[in-house]
Amino acid sequence: MVHALTSLDNENTLNLKIENRTLTQLNLSHRTLDDELMIDRIVFTSGGIFVIQYNEARGMIDGTQERPIWLSDGDVRMKNPLQENEKIIQALKKILPPYFHDYFYSIVGFKKRVKINVPGNHKNIEGNQWLLSESEIPEYIERIILKKNVQQEKPIKPHHLNILERGFSWMNK
Repeated sequence: MVHALTSLDNENTLNLKIENRTLTQLNLSHRTLDDELMIDRIVFTSGGIFVIQYNEARGMIDGTQERPIWLSDGDVRMKNPLQENEKIIQALKKILPPYFHDYFYSIVGFKKRVKINVPGNHKNIEGNQWLLSESEIPEYIERIILKKNVQQEKPIKPHHLNILERGFSWMNK
């Protein structure tokens, strides 16, 4: 069981110490997409593209990776946020060139105090999907980037960050 704390960051920024381009509240449409994508936040960095969805659930969150419906507070049904974020990432891969496909990471941030009863270690820095409290997100992104930049032979270059940011801004309705 993983414990997540209430967010301490009341601002709309992540305050990352690394170079990044951040877009929030995106409604993307593109000819290759079946539906419009709604993304809370996407962060472009040299070591990865982080798709962040925020969740308002509270209390105990029960679910598994495979179950499409999770329970919050015992009886409130919600779509599996990990699966929902993965659908968004798969749709984004239809838009972006294959070069960027291995750089995607999924973060589900909880805005309220929750206890997560979902099997697996969703705070494992080696993974590519995380269930975190909103206040933990900047630290995780920085840790992941430091680790990935050391491991990767081809990090995303600054001019690619600019191109990605402009492209997604252009698609935002």
